[in-house]
Amino acid sequence: MKKTIRKYLVIILILLVIGNLIAFIMDPSFVSDPKAWLINCLFSLGLGYPMMKFNEYIMRRYAGKIRWDVSPLRRIFATLGVVIIVSILLTFLLNYIFILNIQGVSFTEYIKTTLNLLLIEILIVVYAFSIATGIEFFKLWKEGLLKQESLQRKAVELQMEALKNQVNPHFLFNSLNTLSTLVYKDADRAAMFIMQLSDIYRYVLEHRDQAVVDWPFERQFVENYIRLQQMRFANSIDITIDTGSTEIFQVVPLSVQILIENAIKHNVATVEDPLKASIFLEDDFLVVKNKLNIRSSVESSENVGLSNIRQQYEILTGKKVVVSREEGYFTVKLPLVKKTSET
Repeated sequence: MKKTIRKYLVIILILLVIGNLIAFIMDPSFVSDPKAWLINCLFSLGLGYPMMKFNEYIMRRYAGKIRWDVSPLRRIFATLGVVIIVSILLTFLLNYIFILNIQGVSFTEYIKTTLNLLLIEILIVVYAFSIATGIEFFKLWKEGLLKQESLQRKAVELQMEALKNQVNPHFLFNSLNTLSTLVYKDADRAAMFIMQLSDIYRYVLEHRDQAVVDWPFERQFVENYIRLQQMRFANSIDITIDTGSTEIFQVVPLSVQILIENAIKHNVATVEDPLKASIFLEDDFLVVKNKLNIRSSVESSENVGLSNIRQQYEILTGKKVVVSREEGYFTVKLPLVKKTSET
């Protein structure tokens, strides 16, 4: 409450100072007339406050329609043009009330006074608009830096989580166990297993510094990972990918693989009751959906991977990752990251 009162007192003080300064520039003799002081103070508040609120409204309105990062010059000139037009209309209206009617001056004097006032006001408006625009640019620049820093930090956290999932002793132990069995039974499959394991590590290392990758690259990586797991679990994993032939979108590196990894880690998979999962497009989402058959005991996990995925996609797209558990299925919907000519 006190802060609000202080804010309005500061606004009133600024408006009175600016209004009386303009009046002094136009006619210094008014300082000796108390009635002129009172009328000028009322005029300053009557003109200044509505103008200020209109300008704030206009700038907020344009904030949603013309973005700085898309059309900065259009935003500046359109906003400034509307602000000046509103200032002119308000000045003519309030001058008509205060000067022509209350003070009773002639119409010619009213027009002359109004035009002189407008000249000074427009200069002040342009100056104040320049300062406000500079402040807004600085805020956007600062927000952009913070957003980029947050995205990079989350990317590193996600990549470290993926590396931890893949390089942890259990993963290596199980992979080497499977490989040792294949070496004696099927040399060709063993060689394929080694190549796919190598591709997985190569992909992680090559894309560790990227915020997004084209879906075909991530898809190839996920397919390698699935084949590796199918060799390990024989016929107990059934995962399909159906995203069509026009894959012109991007994803956060390793995000889809981590979701598949979580599905395998948290669900029972047997030949009689295989783990079924699918990856497909639905509206503006890439969907990863798996049948639920929860293990009675799984490794304790804080689900850091899914949490990081949520935050990265929200930063990149401004949309939330949709997670649902219903009708015996666990579903994660990742907002599509549209591919641009710059990426």
